[in-house]
Amino acid sequence: MKEFIESYYSQVFSAVTRLAGLSEQEEIDKLTTEILDDLWQRKAALDAESRKGVFIYRIVLTHVFSYLKASGQDEKLSFLQKILPIAPDLREP
Repeated sequence: MKEFIESYYSQVFSAVTRLAGLSEQEEIDKLTTEILDDLWQRKAALDAESRKGVFIYRIVLTHVFSYLKASGQDEKLSFLQKILPIAPDLREP
């Protein structure tokens, strides 16, 4: 697992920082850890994916969007959903 984390940590950390606009290191680390854990649980699907970057980015977006929604940052969430072509839809059914 250490190798897995080393392979993807900086990519995920950077995406979380940019997308969520977080400045607190603790929050960035927490969200990054959650995403890496999710990716680890989906390792078989990730390994089978021909476009690993897209797969990872979708997982990152799902977590970042959930974080923004839970923290009441609806304006930022709406903005990102409008500008990102693969943004997950988190609207209530």
